[in-house]
Amino acid sequence: MLNRIASCLLLISVLASCQKELKMDATAIHNIELRFKPVVLFDTVEMKFDTVTYKNAFNESFKVSAFKFYVHAFELFNTDSNRISRAGDQDYYLVDFADSNSTVIKLNVVPYKYNVLAFTMGVDSVLNVSGAQTGVLDPAKGMFWEWNTGYIMSKLEGTSPVSTAPANSFKYHIGGFRQAESVIKKITLLFPYPEVIDMKPGKKTVIDITADVYDWFNNPHDIRIGTNAGVMSPGTLAQQIAENYSKMFAVVKVKND
Repeated sequence: MLNRIASCLLLISVLASCQKELKMDATAIHNIELRFKPVVLFDTVEMKFDTVTYKNAFNESFKVSAFKFYVHAFELFNTDSNRISRAGDQDYYLVDFADSNSTVIKLNVVPYKYNVLAFTMGVDSVLNVSGAQTGVLDPAKGMFWEWNTGYIMSKLEGTSPVSTAPANSFKYHIGGFRQAESVIKKITLLFPYPEVIDMKPGKKTVIDITADVYDWFNNPHDIRIGTNAGVMSPGTLAQQIAENYSKMFAVVKVKND
């Protein structure tokens, strides 16, 4: 985990120098398919809802009943040439691991060789105060509190025998869009060496990305279910959990046509 953090910090410093942005050419696009998969503790086996018991860093047993989050603003980088390309139309996506259709995101991008994927996790502040939204941002999706607190950016729910909440439940509804309480995160993922997206017009690349529930509970902040079984509003605890889970993603495979 420490190696992953060090790599991310180095990668962010490199990407800060990227200035050249490729423009989308509708006549010569490359298709990208992002496939998100939930795991626990770097496992390659997909996480299961309700039926499998897992343990966090504090040896607390838990089962997961809900796991979802918002993502948008996808970009691809080449760290050698400093080339940047926006991917897709910058729509918002709600990845809900209870709905397999939502875990696959299809984007178009300018053909080039890339070795880094970046995206934003959460909903930008302007949309939190812009009135009722539609599509995946519709409040009916169950990812919205109210207009003064905004969207739930990420949600993790389940049960644990150490929880003191009713029915031994735990509910982490993570939100906050104002500057002092923001949980919006920029995620930057380096592809496994030496894999790159080697793009050709009209072809497709599949990128497999894991989201690790284990990371919600520690590093850098210790979150024990027995102590904190619920977060339902913006604040310090929500920001700590968001800082933890911002490290939960990893690109595990890149497959080019």
